[in-house]
Amino acid sequence: MTVPLLHLRGLEKRYGGMLGPATVAVAGVDLDVFPGEVVGLIGESGCGKTSLVRAALGLVRRDGGTVRVLGQDPADLGGAALTALRRRAQLLLQDPGASLNPGLSLRATIAESARVHRPDAPSAVADALARMDLSHRADAYPHQLSGGERRRATLAMLWLADPELTIADEPTAGLDAARKAEVLDLLLERRRPGAGFLLISHDLPLVLYACTRIVVMSHGRLVDTFTADTLADAPRHPLTRRLLWAAGMLAEPA
Repeated sequence: MTVPLLHLRGLEKRYGGMLGPATVAVAGVDLDVFPGEVVGLIGESGCGKTSLVRAALGLVRRDGGTVRVLGQDPADLGGAALTALRRRAQLLLQDPGASLNPGLSLRATIAESARVHRPDAPSAVADALARMDLSHRADAYPHQLSGGERRRATLAMLWLADPELTIADEPTAGLDAARKAEVLDLLLERRRPGAGFLLISHDLPLVLYACTRIVVMSHGRLVDTFTADTLADAPRHPLTRRLLWAAGMLAEPA
């Protein structure tokens, strides 16, 4: 049996609770991402999508459940072992500026990534800049880059890392339609049988274009799953149908 790259069982995450009732962000989620899959995670704002992935990767403490990322629980790791896992399983943040050092030029930023992931490839920096059409911006600093250029800069670092598991949180937020398709194609360019993606997005047409399977989250729970091929008859939950209707993909929301 194929071992999932990401394996969640009963994942729970709560906030607060010291001086009042806790807010339940993730309420017992089961989710797998297998090699070769591109899984889309959709849902309304505030439903718990970002909390789910941050708890899964050990970026915040979880309150219950089982997590395996590439066969390991990030909560059990520290130091070099955790660093090694996070090189193999990477999170692409919604705000690309959060991944860029404001004091480094683009060339220097990509060089830092190349030293970690491609130390034996002398042309790695030039190759990554060229692949993301950023060679002409190599000496610019993050504040001098457009939103699309900052996103492509983070993709250049991801391209060098070539992780086994990529979790992308709203990777096309704030981009126009043409740039969205371009960024998504660049993100998925290195799809391979042993690697997988979890793509979090509000952009349903883009998710349907890119993903092999889509799961729907509502109030901290996964409530539906379907594929683009079964779009006509698979969605059962009212939220799924409402999201599809809002995207112009269903004649009636219910």
